[in-house]
Amino acid sequence: MIRSQAKPEPSPPAQYVLTDSSGNRSSNVTAELIREEIGKLVEGERDSFHLQLLTPLAVPEWGDLKQVSCMVQPDLTLLAFLQTVDGGWRLRTCTLAPEAAADWFRQLLKGTSGSPGLDGWEALEEIPKEAQETGKPEGQEYRARVLRSQTGAYTVWHQRLVIVGEAWRNEYKFFTARDVELAAQGVWEGKYKCAILECGSSAFDLYPDQEEQLQVIWRTNIRDKKACRCFRKAGTVVQVNFWLFQYLNEGYMDEYWEELPAQGEKKGRTHHG
Repeated sequence: MIRSQAKPEPSPPAQYVLTDSSGNRSSNVTAELIREEIGKLVEGERDSFHLQLLTPLAVPEWGDLKQVSCMVQPDLTLLAFLQTVDGGWRLRTCTLAPEAAADWFRQLLKGTSGSPGLDGWEALEEIPKEAQETGKPEGQEYRARVLRSQTGAYTVWHQRLVIVGEAWRNEYKFFTARDVELAAQGVWEGKYKCAILECGSSAFDLYPDQEEQLQVIWRTNIRDKKACRCFRKAGTVVQVNFWLFQYLNEGYMDEYWEELPAQGEKKGRTHHG
């Protein structure tokens, strides 16, 4: 008799977001794209890039690999961020030649079966869960923290949520998608005058618009004033949260935004100083 055999459940496809040092994000990550980014580091066109694993990779006895950053300081250096079971973080670092680094990322993108090992990587620091609640830079969640190598060179992953009331202003460096959702809801209900989400080199300013809508001002490359461009879009609080979550998780926005002239930037900067 021939018995049917149950097929193993397929693993969910790995998803990645690549962010360069200018804050540009891409969810279409390939080995060739990473090879190009490494080339830009070597040529001095970039100083770093960050690969976020939306599907974390379990590394036995180390934790879940959630981000790998690559930078030149002065040699090509990789930093791996692994979250532990208790919510803390382990950082591992390794110096590789450009071709070896490109091959390491190529193996990573293959998935679990072809994933590269982290054997031989140096332990940089341990960050227990309690330290993340102190507000100190070294305790920030991995997308918002300062990455530090052995040489002391720094690269900053910028992220901030600002909520503005009638006579007060609160800023948060640690926050979740739920916090963003509550901020948008608060602006829509009139509890807050506005809310501002900064991520990389983009910012989203949320203002009350019509009774059932919010107005969003999307400012890109906010750190380079010469290259700053502003776009506007209005939608319900549900739509606004969808746009923001899409950007945070996948690194892109759809194309249907109204571009504002240069003077339109002033409103978005009112609460930034």
